[in-house]
Amino acid sequence: MKKFDVLITDLLSTDARNVMSALKRIPQQGRAAVVIPLIKTRLAWPDRPEIQSAIEKILKELKTQKAIPELIRALEDPAFDSERAFIVSLFWNAGMFPTDDFEILVKHALRGDYMVAFEVLTVIDSSEDQPDPEMLQQLILDVDEYLDRNPDAPHATVLNQLKEVLKEKYNV
Repeated sequence: MKKFDVLITDLLSTDARNVMSALKRIPQQGRAAVVIPLIKTRLAWPDRPEIQSAIEKILKELKTQKAIPELIRALEDPAFDSERAFIVSLFWNAGMFPTDDFEILVKHALRGDYMVAFEVLTVIDSSEDQPDPEMLQQLILDVDEYLDRNPDAPHATVLNQLKEVLKEKYNV
């Protein structure tokens, strides 16, 4: 078995010692391919703060643009519904801005809760890249339509803020 395969096997182990050992090896052997196994491990160990914190530290320090597709894949995976706000927060924590995937982020902001919408707002607001104007226009319309249909949504305030940020980016 290759070193990376052993690392993933240990990461997904039911033995906390193996998991912690794998987490210590990730900075040396880590790559974008560890993103989804790390999120799976985070879900599997909710009552182990040392595992949770090691995973958060690793994911927040991912500075490779190659992690963006993996994070988007995780965001789209229904198995990670409870982790959406955390996953979105990783983009701005790691300084990655998925400009080409803003529509996916906005989709999750609309269908998510306050924290997911807030994290999406933070990522889009922090992005310095100029997204496609047509995409921005469509996203503004999507947010408007959602708010028209759901004026009392618990996250309506943050969605209105998101709409304003999208408008600012559109008018730049």
